[in-house]
Amino acid sequence: MDWFIFALASTASFAVAVLVDKLLLSCCTRSSAAYLVALIIFQQVFVILVAAFAGAGFIYPVSFYGMVAGAAQAAMYISYMRALQIEEATRVTSLIFVYPVLVFLGSALLLGEVLSPGHYLGGILLVISALLVSYRPSPERSIAFSPALKHLFFFWIFASVYAIGVKYLLSFMDEWHLFIWSSLGTLLAVLPFLIDNDIRAETFGFFRLSVNPFLLRAILLEEIFDFLGRLLSIFAFALGPVALVSAVGALQPSIMLVYILALSLFVPGLLEEEMDMRTLSMKVAAGVLVVIGVYLVS
Repeated sequence: MDWFIFALASTASFAVAVLVDKLLLSCCTRSSAAYLVALIIFQQVFVILVAAFAGAGFIYPVSFYGMVAGAAQAAMYISYMRALQIEEATRVTSLIFVYPVLVFLGSALLLGEVLSPGHYLGGILLVISALLVSYRPSPERSIAFSPALKHLFFFWIFASVYAIGVKYLLSFMDEWHLFIWSSLGTLLAVLPFLIDNDIRAETFGFFRLSVNPFLLRAILLEEIFDFLGRLLSIFAFALGPVALVSAVGALQPSIMLVYILALSLFVPGLLEEEMDMRTLSMKVAAGVLVVIGVYLVS
């Protein structure tokens, strides 16, 4: 069950990165696009380190396909950042995990993956648990969906394309080289944002240590955990079914809730999350489904 360990570790790492993203988007940035470009430029430090360790590993035309997968990842990041600016971190991470439903369909149709009914049921329960966390009380109606939903439709599409593409490409190249070439594709996809003067100015402002030392250190922390999350997820895709690896990611909202509750004890008010009785009951119900779902997929 090595793939499950890699997938779980990846999910826990991504959860830390998302918390840092939410904090910086809430207090230190004006443009989510500028912040995203800064992150991806910073990410190339890790790409250089991996290339120094594993070599470039260029394979024609597979490396170019890896860059296309990276461009799909850039598109989903854009939607994710916009959603994170207007919504709680736990709700955003819950909503993004609708995409495993599409991965289940795509992996069966395009990759020929065959799973047991228990696996499918476990994956569906994980997705339902993520949706439960995204519900919010509304004065007009008893329940309303998060306003971030409109930003995440394209996320589901591109996240599914990325996951299925990664699984396919791992038949032709190893995990280290897929990380290198997909990261390069992500970089090339976001560079056009720098044409805008405001975005360019804010992007390079993130790298001025004299302006805000905390900001640069926080970005470094975010990228360390994002790097670990991305690399571990690629290894998980290499070892296990893409549908189940994607479904395990739906644990992220529950992991984040634990992180946020722990943070609230040591740094109250750092991140605002709804913790009323109705919301907590939804999240507890989601947690029960997560336990059942993880048992079934593992």
